[in-house]
Amino acid sequence: MRRVLVSIAATVLAATTIAGCGSSSGGTEASGDAPAGLLREGQLSVCTDPEYPPMEYFADGDTSNPVGFDPDGARALADLWGLDITWQNTAFDGLMPALQAKRCDILWAALYLSPERLEVADGSPFMNTGPGLIVPSGTTDITTSDDLSGKTVAVQGGGSNELTLKDLSSKFESEGKPGITIQPYPKTAETVAAVTNGKADALIETDVAVVDMVNKSGGSLKSVPGVFPAETKFGVFTLKDSPLSPAVAEGLQTLNDNGTLGKLAEKYGLDPNSIVTE
Repeated sequence: MRRVLVSIAATVLAATTIAGCGSSSGGTEASGDAPAGLLREGQLSVCTDPEYPPMEYFADGDTSNPVGFDPDGARALADLWGLDITWQNTAFDGLMPALQAKRCDILWAALYLSPERLEVADGSPFMNTGPGLIVPSGTTDITTSDDLSGKTVAVQGGGSNELTLKDLSSKFESEGKPGITIQPYPKTAETVAAVTNGKADALIETDVAVVDMVNKSGGSLKSVPGVFPAETKFGVFTLKDSPLSPAVAEGLQTLNDNGTLGKLAEKYGLDPNSIVTE
């Protein structure tokens, strides 16, 4: 699912450096237009999890340079500041811990701006988003959230989409209805397999990923629109109270104003009207 609450107390997973990235003491100020607060002068280090098209993924066998809306946005931000860019390929549940451990300057990986995250990091919005629902193509009895009562729903575990299901299930049970059987999985591909193999009736996933997942299903899956509202935002995260935080917000606003983010949305099949930087 994506992108969602990561347990801040989780152990930092080993982050694989993709392009010669490392950490050093923070607080240095790069030359040119670069802001203060970078781990290394002249370099923007980005934590991401390139397993989530169209937001971030590897293409054509190249495992050195992630592509997608988020990596391309990070490249545009680095260009704006006159910096080189390096990548920290980090497991999903290790993303926020990696930022806290100063393995990267920014975390740009299609993560919700949740209250829990904003307690431990600064976040700047760049896109409106929300949960989407995917079911087998022959499904006719799931058209609203109420229809999930008594159903089994797969989800990438450890985040806001799982919490959405838990809250909805608790609501059903308080009304005397059957709750939801929630099946959490580490990876989004496993949620798809659960539905296509008949282990789950549906899967919940962030709306930006739904189209790609359905298109790759060979007609076996379909989306159910309008089940959940788009009430949250994706954000770029920085260390709490870092001097880099206002610079990221200003940089995103510039990339929005000059049309860069809108063009990237169109490039990756996303709605440019979903871009929001305030």
